[in-house]
Amino acid sequence: MSLATPYRLLVSDMDSTVAETETIVDMAEALGIADTIAEITERSMRGELDFRVALDERVMLLRGLELTQIKAIARDVRLSSGAEGLLETCRSAGMRTVLVSGGFDLIADVVGAALGFDRVVANRLAFEDGRLTGRVLDPIITAETKLAVLREECARLGTDAAAAVALGDGANDIEMIRAAGLGVAYRGKPITRAAADVCIDDLSDLIPHLQPASH
Repeated sequence: MSLATPYRLLVSDMDSTVAETETIVDMAEALGIADTIAEITERSMRGELDFRVALDERVMLLRGLELTQIKAIARDVRLSSGAEGLLETCRSAGMRTVLVSGGFDLIADVVGAALGFDRVVANRLAFEDGRLTGRVLDPIITAETKLAVLREECARLGTDAAAAVALGDGANDIEMIRAAGLGVAYRGKPITRAAADVCIDDLSDLIPHLQPASH
């Protein structure tokens, strides 16, 4: 599908957005601590916990997870309904697409490649002897980072944020959603939905909003 659109950029979150699950919870399942990680993740997504604090706490709990296990998890990530069609539409419309995630590059790189994103930005994990040390390497991808990536990409394209679409579900996505010309909450938390221009439950529902008459 090819369409005319005023938008030149899509910046999207990964976990529970173009990927169906929170991939850090998928990682935790391998260690039998999925419920603990999921509870911390949910509180962070609702904005009840500082993202960096929640990230450090969860990654420390994942200490000892093997690199080979993470790579296997990355291969098995399920894409959200409509994700492939949305990215195909953006590409055909000439939009640049960027995946920016508070998750981890070992998984985000695989998801980004599967969907054909032009760029992937994600957190990097520290390993020793093929196992997680429990640390995340700087720089950490935060809400401010996501906003900075959106602005950087707009500058690269010679446009402003009015020509950008930002897509996400959690508190960590609010700043870029507010800044974008079209801010989209996908199955978002209440605080994220309140910040968005459009709220959707299937990624294919975003496609009509990319057309000039809709916004």
